[in-house]
Amino acid sequence: MTATTVSCVGVGVEEPPTSTSLIAVTTTQSDPSTTTSMATTTSTTSPFEELSAGALITPSGVVVAIIDRGATGYIVRTPCGNTATIGNGEPVGKVEVVLDPGHGGPIDSGAVGANGLREADVNLKVAKATERLLKERGIDVVLTRTANYAVRIPVRAQLADDLGAEILVSIHHNAPTPESSTAPGTEIFIQSDSEHSRRLGGLIWEHVVSELSKIQGVQWHAAPDAGVLLVMNSRGEDSYGMVRLPETPSVLAELAYMSAPNEAEMLATSEYTDRASEALADAVQTYLQGTDLGSGYIDEPRVFNPQAGISADNCEDPDLG
Repeated sequence: MTATTVSCVGVGVEEPPTSTSLIAVTTTQSDPSTTTSMATTTSTTSPFEELSAGALITPSGVVVAIIDRGATGYIVRTPCGNTATIGNGEPVGKVEVVLDPGHGGPIDSGAVGANGLREADVNLKVAKATERLLKERGIDVVLTRTANYAVRIPVRAQLADDLGAEILVSIHHNAPTPESSTAPGTEIFIQSDSEHSRRLGGLIWEHVVSELSKIQGVQWHAAPDAGVLLVMNSRGEDSYGMVRLPETPSVLAELAYMSAPNEAEMLATSEYTDRASEALADAVQTYLQGTDLGSGYIDEPRVFNPQAGISADNCEDPDLG
């Protein structure tokens, strides 16, 4: 990839499965050929098409969408897009904000810094810090991923729609490294034909760049078109699933460069986590409670075809407790 098509790895297109079985007390794979023989309740409706009843925080802390109620518990959509029945947990109703820590799991670390720092880990740390700040301000928020496990892109996107969220923010850190810059090369990818996504993107870019610029001694890097922009594939669609798939106004935020050694060292510090989460929380609060438009808008779309993300075949569901 060139400097004008900069992006972190593995946030590409995934299509939802067309059919799954709903399994009581067991988990069912999205591939019908792998369905367990212990099924006691069956439906051929795709969980991506099912009317959702909200979400559930499972005993192990995983947030899953509720598809239906069964005789023995909640029938839920798992992080890999399968279905399972969970006997107990904490139901979640409508929320204002869904935060998506990009990547996760044993095979999708995202970008890796020269210092060994994994993008998936930094994304999660920033997301959790932002979640804490938003809750302190009385804003309802959930995460698509709460630990180091895989979550398929359609599942992440659908969760925001299921919960009736006002916005979805997917948090990432960028690669490969472009040219040196005097300011942070933060990039915010927005949805086509969505003024809500555009305004959210402008506010996040403005707050993040302002806050990160206060960190001393960093050699920044930026693509020539860094800012708030559309990224389109060769079919004329929004390139990234986290922007294209949700009906919820969504942005994908590449906050800084994991692949740049100097920036990777910065990303490992508590100062970075504090400043990045404060900037995101301030931007989200301003979006929800104000009318500011933000800044950093780039007129010319970028053309980029990302590689596919985690598929049903290489996704392993976490323990749901």
